[in-house]
Amino acid sequence: MSKFAAILGVSALVLSTSAMSAEPVAPEGTEMATSMFADPVPNEKVDGVRTGGIGYEWTVSLPHHGTTQIVGSTGGKGSYEPTFTAPNFGWMHTTDWVAVTLEERAVLEITLTRQIGVYEKTVDRKDPTIQGYKTSGSELFPAMSIYKGWDSTMIEQGSFNPAGNFTDKNGNPTSLDFMDVVYSQTGETTITYRKILDAGEYSVNIGGVNALYCAETDACYNGAHGYRATFTTHHIPAMQM
Repeated sequence: MSKFAAILGVSALVLSTSAMSAEPVAPEGTEMATSMFADPVPNEKVDGVRTGGIGYEWTVSLPHHGTTQIVGSTGGKGSYEPTFTAPNFGWMHTTDWVAVTLEERAVLEITLTRQIGVYEKTVDRKDPTIQGYKTSGSELFPAMSIYKGWDSTMIEQGSFNPAGNFTDKNGNPTSLDFMDVVYSQTGETTITYRKILDAGEYSVNIGGVNALYCAETDACYNGAHGYRATFTTHHIPAMQM
């Protein structure tokens, strides 16, 4: 069993540069849900220091019964970098962060799977003016972490704990409260989170655990890989109200 799996337990349960959301169309019997490629509270630089907490790539709002979908790319090792020290196995800034609002108490279901053909922006490290696009990888072994609240205190840089609360590289504590982690435990390419949650704000981190399944010489080991995430809310069964 890997260090990552040993810490999370088998029962537990980058770089995002190009993404798209489905047009907001409510299927029959559902209400309108929305998804935007945007941070609900954009970061600012004050005296040269970036403030505003984690930079969310996505903002998703869900009614009592609705669905929306996002497509993007995330680090294949975003949730498990084997060279990091436990328990901070995740890359804070090479994974995608989603700010979720539940308008009412409901069953939240999130399905995360691979997506082929996602484009990502490229920037030359030596000359940032040289930019372009390339196709992300399509071999993601997905992982997602769910937290209560939206972060407003951290610097999004360095490592983080995908299975618990954490601090940033300067020791600033997150304003998030860890809830759950779901990841590819036996090589699954699709994973699902489902739970009854109260109305409020939540954060979802989308990453990957490719290092559990890919050798360092494999193409799937490094780089960004495409994903598709579907967020759906359902009415709570009467017996569980």
